[in-house]
Amino acid sequence: MSDQQTAREILDALSPEARKLVGRVFELERQYLHVKNPSMLTDEIVRAAKELAK
Repeated sequence: MSDQQTAREILDALSPEARKLVGRVFELERQYLHVKNPSMLTDEIVRAAKELAK
């Protein structure tokens, strides 16, 4: 990844599975934006990754 790459270029280079995971992470971040315990978000991201890896 170079400093000149845009977020769109990076996303376009991802596999379909990686795009799903990125989308899920963004969704979880929005849901838990004001969570007092951020470790909860990490657990949800790990759970989503495992789900998509099946």
